[in-house]
Amino acid sequence: MNFLSPLAFAFAAALPVVVVFYLLKRKRVTRLVPSTLLWERFLAETQASAPFQRLRRNWLLLFQLLLLALVVLALARPYFRGRVGDGGLTVLVLDASASMQATDVAPSRFDAARSAALGLVDALGATNTQQAAILVAGAQAEVLQSRTGNKSALRRALESARVSDAPTRLAEALRVAESLTRGEAGAEVHLFSDGAVPDLSEFEARDIRLVFHRVGSSAGNAGIVALDARPNPENPSQRAIFASVVNHGPEVRDRRLELLFDGLLVDSRPVALPASNTLPVVFTAAQARDGVFTLRLTGSDALAADDEASVVSALPPPVRILLVTAGNRFLQKALAAAGPNVELTLAADHGPGTPEVDLVVLDDVVPSTWPSANLLAWNVASTNWFAGPVGSVEAPPLARRRAGS
Repeated sequence: MNFLSPLAFAFAAALPVVVVFYLLKRKRVTRLVPSTLLWERFLAETQASAPFQRLRRNWLLLFQLLLLALVVLALARPYFRGRVGDGGLTVLVLDASASMQATDVAPSRFDAARSAALGLVDALGATNTQQAAILVAGAQAEVLQSRTGNKSALRRALESARVSDAPTRLAEALRVAESLTRGEAGAEVHLFSDGAVPDLSEFEARDIRLVFHRVGSSAGNAGIVALDARPNPENPSQRAIFASVVNHGPEVRDRRLELLFDGLLVDSRPVALPASNTLPVVFTAAQARDGVFTLRLTGSDALAADDEASVVSALPPPVRILLVTAGNRFLQKALAAAGPNVELTLAADHGPGTPEVDLVVLDDVVPSTWPSANLLAWNVASTNWFAGPVGSVEAPPLARRRAGS
C-alpha cells in the first residue's frame, strides 16, 4: 500500500492525547452526605479517574481511538499500485490553465498532475490492446497524442505539455474526450485538474466514465483581475488606470502595488486586500507618448501568473483643423481651445496645395477649390449643394474622419 499524502500521519500524534483525557482526574465538587452507602459506585469511579492508574475497559475510548485512526488514514490517501487490465481506451485530460501554475504542491500543480498522468501511463497493460490518448486543456483543447498503445509516445506527449496563462477549456476538452470514447466498451476519461473550472453541469447526464484526479488545495492567492487605461476626466493631460485586485484568502493581506510605464516606475502604494473580496484601485499618471502601463503586485503567494498585468495606452490622435479666414482672431482662439489635441492651421485660401486635415473651417472666404474633408462654413456664397430648405443642427459633434469615408 502506498500513500499520496504520507505527511498526514503526523496527525496520529493526537491518539495519545485522547488517552490522556481519560487519565486526567476530573475536578469534582465536595458535598457533605449522611452516608456513603449510595455513593460506592461514585467512589469507585473517582479512584479509576486518578492519574497513572490502570484504565478500565471503556468502549467509548476505543471507538474514539478507532475513529481518529480512520480519519488519519483517510488524510494520508492510501492507494494500491497495480496494472490496468488489457483492453479498452483511456483518455487522459491534463488541465494546463493558469491556475495550474500554483506552487502549493511542489514544484507546481501542473508538474504534479503530469507526474500522476505518467504514473497512469506506466500502469497500462503491456500489450497494445490497452490504448490511451492525451488531451491538454489550456488556451484551447489540443490532442497531444491520438489513441495508441505505445507507452513511449504517450510519455513524450505528456512531457511536451506546457502550462499556459490562459483560462481553462475543460468543457471543450471533455467534449473531445466524449467523442473519442463514444461506442468504446469500458472506456474511461481521467481528468487531472485543480478543480478551478467553470460549470460542467452539461456532462452530468452524459454517458461518460469520468475519473477526477484532484491536484492541489485551496491556496490564499491574491491577483490582478482587471486593468484598463482611460483619459482622466478631471485632467485631460493625464491617464487614469483602473484596476481590480482580488484576495481569495480568508485573511486580510497587506501588499504593495507598483505602476510602471514602459518599464519605469511611476507610482507605488500599499494596499490592504480584504478577505475573500475584490479591491478597486485607481492610479493617475502623465503620458506624453504611446506606451504600456504595467501594474505589479509585489510579494509572494501560491500563484505568480496573476501578480502582473499590462495594458497598451495609446494617446488619442490629434484633430487637424484648417481655418481659412481673412483674420478672425476670435474664431481662431475658439478653435484652438476646443480641445487639448487640436492642431490648428491658418490659411488665406483653400487650394490643391493645402495639407490634408480632418476639418476645414471657412470664414467669409470662397475657396478656389472646395475641400473634400469635413466642412464648416460661415458667411460663404451659396453653393446650391442642397435642393430644398435645410434645417439647423445644434451643437454638432466633431469627429475624426475615417480613412476611405
